[in-house]
Amino acid sequence: MKLCSEAKDVMKQFDMLFLNEIRECIFQKSLPEINVNGKKLGPFNKDDRANLPNWVIERLLNRGIVDLSPEDAYDSVRRLQNLYREEEKQPHKLQTFQPFLYTAFGRKLIRLQSDKTSIDPRKYEEIEKLQRMVPFLVETRLSKILRVAKSGGYQEKRKLMAYEERWLCEELIDLLSGWRQNILK
Repeated sequence: MKLCSEAKDVMKQFDMLFLNEIRECIFQKSLPEINVNGKKLGPFNKDDRANLPNWVIERLLNRGIVDLSPEDAYDSVRRLQNLYREEEKQPHKLQTFQPFLYTAFGRKLIRLQSDKTSIDPRKYEEIEKLQRMVPFLVETRLSKILRVAKSGGYQEKRKLMAYEERWLCEELIDLLSGWRQNILK
């Protein structure tokens, strides 16, 4: 089906956009300098803050050199739990999601799973929570997105959605519109 292959391509585009998005990180260790897109940055001392692209942050996170600043750590398990709780509390209201939320969770899960040498039980617990919670959040949001697509309220709700949700809602609107036109001939 065309839509499934298109969805994979669109998700890859969101992944690339996310990797180039800038977030703030906090250095946990000193680092003399790093080369980012041909620019030398640094030196960085412990507790220094820097705004870097996610692809750089991921590499530094893997080496234990940085942590995300709390304001930009929208992919934390605690935030996921809070989002899910709020979504469940208000079944007919769409909460505001960070545009790269799903991509960030996916990238975080890949990063956590890629460290096979770690025997830190907290990492395993975090992986388990992410794998358990994200599908619940997706299903909760899906019913709300379907309602938005059906109701015609997309333009006012658009800014509340993650990029993947916006894409899905737009596809559903087109599909429903075509279906209605053909049924009501």
